[in-house]
Amino acid sequence: MNRKERGTRRRSATLGRASSPRRWNVRLSSLFIYLLVFINSVLIISSANKIFRLSVGAKIPDQGDQLLMVEVQNGCGVSGIATRIGSKLPVKYYEIVSTGNADHWNYEHTTLIDLKGDKKGAVERLRKELGISKDFVYTIKEPSKADVRLIIGKDYESLKLLTSKP
Repeated sequence: MNRKERGTRRRSATLGRASSPRRWNVRLSSLFIYLLVFINSVLIISSANKIFRLSVGAKIPDQGDQLLMVEVQNGCGVSGIATRIGSKLPVKYYEIVSTGNADHWNYEHTTLIDLKGDKKGAVERLRKELGISKDFVYTIKEPSKADVRLIIGKDYESLKLLTSKP
């Protein structure tokens, strides 16, 4: 090989080595740019999500927190029991729309009738607060101001509202 060829060879070998780190620099800078774009995208999406939730008010209330309109009826014949039970229900969750007598006074068990069917969580909360068995909860849709009808049966003394101490 003559000198001219060696010099060319050296330059090409040197150029080949010099271009390799340059490629790595380009690859690293591209990778870094892609990483920054990804991080910015995540931040923008999460910020938009938070803003959307605040502006729309996307908090969905738990059905158990809904105000329940209650009609309390005396189904056991004990004078004043519907008013007495109605007055013990927490005002925060229940509004008594009426008290009165049931169609008869022979209800053995206190019965809860869901009149609308749209507040299942709130009806379940009332059932638990009273200590009524699921066997005595019914859904009968009928037009009424009340969401539920509570018929006090002869087992009224076992209701949690009357047996629990304040």
